[in-house]
Amino acid sequence: MTESKPPAVKSIFNARLVNDPLGDPGLFIEFRYDKRALLIDLGDIHRLSAAKLLKVSDVFVSHTHMDHFIGFDRLLRLVFGQGKTIRLYGPVNFTTNVRGKLAGFTWNLVDRYEESVNLEVTEVLPDRLLKTTFRAIDRFEPSAHRELPFDGRTLLEEESFRVETAILEHRVPCLGFTVIEKAHSNVDKEKLEALHLQPGPWVSRLKDYAQGEPYPVNIAVTVCDDRGRRTEERDLKALARELVVTTPGQKIAYITDTVYNPDNSRRIVDLVQGADLFFCESPFLAEEAERARDRCHLTSEQAGQLARRSGVRRLHVFHFSSRHTHQTHRLIQEALSAYRSEK
Repeated sequence: MTESKPPAVKSIFNARLVNDPLGDPGLFIEFRYDKRALLIDLGDIHRLSAAKLLKVSDVFVSHTHMDHFIGFDRLLRLVFGQGKTIRLYGPVNFTTNVRGKLAGFTWNLVDRYEESVNLEVTEVLPDRLLKTTFRAIDRFEPSAHRELPFDGRTLLEEESFRVETAILEHRVPCLGFTVIEKAHSNVDKEKLEALHLQPGPWVSRLKDYAQGEPYPVNIAVTVCDDRGRRTEERDLKALARELVVTTPGQKIAYITDTVYNPDNSRRIVDLVQGADLFFCESPFLAEEAERARDRCHLTSEQAGQLARRSGVRRLHVFHFSSRHTHQTHRLIQEALSAYRSEK
C-alpha cells in the first residue's frame, strides 16, 4: 500500500482488498450501517467468510480471465437457496461467460427449492447495456432479455451512491470502476439544542431539502423552551443554513489489467479523478515497461503516475506478479515515488 495526502473523508463504506497484493485481485466494499456489500472482481474469494459473502448484492467483474472470475462458483454455492437476487456486471461477452459457468452444473432438482437464487447479468457495451436474468427455478435458462441505453459511465445509481465504469484495453475489453458515495447531510445536534428545537419527522424533511429536494418555504417544527412545548412555522431555508452540515461522500476507484497508453491513461484519469481511495494494479517493476506493455499491464511507476495525474488522496497498489514475491517493497516504493513526484 502507498499513501499520501490528507486522509479520506468519512464514508458509509469500508473498502479492503480481498487478498494480499500477490493474490487474486478483488475489492470488498462493505456498508458500515447496513448488512450489504459490493464486490469488485471474482478471483479467489476464500478469504471472505460466508457471512461476508452473503452480504453481497452486486458484483462488478473487470473481465473474465481466471484470476478475476474463478470465485463465481464459490459465491453461487453460498447464495444458492437463500432467496437472493445477485446483480452482476461485466464487459462484452459477459453474459455468455456466466451462462457457460452455469452450464457446467446439473440443475435437475432446482425446481424443488422454494427459495433459490436469481442472477441479473448486465453486459457493458460502449453504447448500451444488455441485461439478462438467470433464475434457478428455471434451471438457469436465460430470460428477460432487454437492452438499455448507456451514457458510457453510470452502471448503477441508488439513493446513497452510484457506480461508474470505463472500458479499458487488455487485449480484451476490461472495465475499471469507481464507487461514488453521494454527499450526505446531518443536523448539528448542539445547534438544534441551542435553538430549543426537538427532533422529529421535520428533521428528515430538512435534510432532504438541503440535498435539493423541493419543499414549501416554511416547515412546522417542535419548540421546547421556558414557554413550554409547541409547534411553530419556521423558514426552511434559514433552518437548513443554520442546522445542516453537508459533507461530501467518498470516491473509491479500482483499476486492474490494462495497458499504459494515451487512450487508456486518459480514460483512467477521467474515471478516477479526485478519488479518496485508488486501488491500482502494479504487476511489474518500472524497468519492465516493455514486458508490461506486451502483457497489457501497468508497472508500479505507471500506477503512481496515474494516481498523481488523477489527484487521488490515497493509492493502494496490488496484483503484484508472482515473480516479484521478494520485491514487493520495491514495487510499493516505485509507485510511491512516482505518486509524489512533482514532474
